[in-house]
Amino acid sequence: MPSLTRDLVAPLRERLLALPAVVTRKMFGAEAYFVGPAMFAFFTKTAVVLRLPHGSFAEAVGAGLARPFLSAGAAQLNGWAEVALADRTADQLDPLVRAAHASGTHAARSAARRKRPGRARRVPRSRSVR
Repeated sequence: MPSLTRDLVAPLRERLLALPAVVTRKMFGAEAYFVGPAMFAFFTKTAVVLRLPHGSFAEAVGAGLARPFLSAGAAQLNGWAEVALADRTADQLDPLVRAAHASGTHAARSAARRKRPGRARRVPRSRSVR
């Protein structure tokens, strides 16, 4: 990695860990960042990959700050943007990191709602013919 990239990685990791409710886990040999069960960021050798809300994703790709993340296993993962660290500044990355965290927080809340047991529903009895 060029030194500029290395210089960005450590402060970016610190920034990610400073966000509310963030934990890290190893996934696919890389450090991944989660809010609850929802992963919202991980690093590759030369980039940070962020799960962005649609508006932020379109804006970042349109501005040339990111490109859709393409992995060997999936043609395109919805909302995942690969942001190359070379030639980037912390000021450029910070709004994307905050948007990814917000997206992860929303996904974590949605997952928690889905896990709640539903209320028992009254099922009408079928009427038998006598």
